[in-house]
Amino acid sequence: MEDPMSETKTGEEIREVVREKYGAAARQVKEGARSSCCGPVAASCCGTAPSASGLSGDPITRDLYGLSERASVPDAALSASLGCGNPTALAQLREGEVVLDLGSGGGIDVLLSARRVGPAGKAYGLDMTDEMLELARENQRKSGLSNVEFLKGTIEEIPLPDASVDVIVSNCVINLAADKDRVLREAFRVLKPGGRFAVSDVVTKGEIPAPIRRSVELWIGCVAGALSEDDYVEKLKTAGFVDVTVEPTRIHRVDDAREFLASAGIDVDALGPEVDGKFRSAFVRAVKPGGASDAPPLSDRDFGAVRDLLSDSALLHEDLSPGSMRDFVGLRGEDGLQAVAGLELHGSEALLRSVATTPAARGKGLGKKVTSAAEARARRAGVARLWLLTETAEGFFARLGWEKTGRESAPPSIRETTQFRSLCPASATLMVKRLS
Repeated sequence: MEDPMSETKTGEEIREVVREKYGAAARQVKEGARSSCCGPVAASCCGTAPSASGLSGDPITRDLYGLSERASVPDAALSASLGCGNPTALAQLREGEVVLDLGSGGGIDVLLSARRVGPAGKAYGLDMTDEMLELARENQRKSGLSNVEFLKGTIEEIPLPDASVDVIVSNCVINLAADKDRVLREAFRVLKPGGRFAVSDVVTKGEIPAPIRRSVELWIGCVAGALSEDDYVEKLKTAGFVDVTVEPTRIHRVDDAREFLASAGIDVDALGPEVDGKFRSAFVRAVKPGGASDAPPLSDRDFGAVRDLLSDSALLHEDLSPGSMRDFVGLRGEDGLQAVAGLELHGSEALLRSVATTPAARGKGLGKKVTSAAEARARRAGVARLWLLTETAEGFFARLGWEKTGRESAPPSIRETTQFRSLCPASATLMVKRLS
């Protein structure tokens, strides 16, 4: 499918209109006003004013960040937030990772990412608008963060080397690009093997009337350029990504956008029933092949090798069988299995178990790789929370984003596992990781 409006507006024409609108939004924030969605409040995509609390009344942009997140960034960064989600909270960023925000605006998601990856990591922001870059750099100065760099450029030509980024985030920006295929190819290029694409964007479900697709104002307002869920998935796969998912987070109703649609010359009463509920904010995930997520599943033929590795690592294996191997992943070397990790799936809950590496493979990051591969497998299976019991590796899992919790917090399906009930001692630490 061609991108909407590609026949009526060139990519450069659309880019110039976007640059003008975003520049005006940055100037308005510097003057003490607040921006909303993909333009200033006066030209908001949903046409509503800020609430008395200072948060936007715009149904796409409101209530995206928690209190602690809002408190950790300068007011101007929050005021310039033009997004439709909170990708940094959903991307499961880890300490030491390199993050790139496509279309970083006033810098809120870059600053939040920088705090999550810590001093050993780095957060880049890419924007084409001078006014936004000036505002973002001022917000960085106010935040005191040194692991941040803002770059000038377009998301169709990312000014970074191949395979230099662990995670790409973006917040309601890719829908503004006229050449989305090129954007996704560039994202794929700069990601490292195994790197993650984790963006918030507006998507559609169902056919959208031509007058809305042709409206420049609605393109800038996050609507006319939005891809359908199916087209987004197909374009990511064409770019080379795997494990592609689109998870709607908020469905938008016509009444929420009545004023803005009318200001763009749309007959809301006539077209409203044709678009009501068809636009939605979504979290879009994908992975570049070649990294941890590619650790393949094992088979029953691997049972003996897994049992021996777990025994040598002083890990429990008495409850395993050849059939258990279908939920294990492993990494191999010249001498056979070097690292393994297993899952016990229980609907939206799962137990991570049996994470082990051979003595010769330790210190090479393989434990982290198989853990990430098991997490990716659990996520694809629809798992919302992943649990584990450990006696000796609490620090290792904490560095990967796991949290210590009390045994009483485990759901019944986890408490009833053999490991929980009888094999693991009461002194073992219970940890949890939220996957969605």
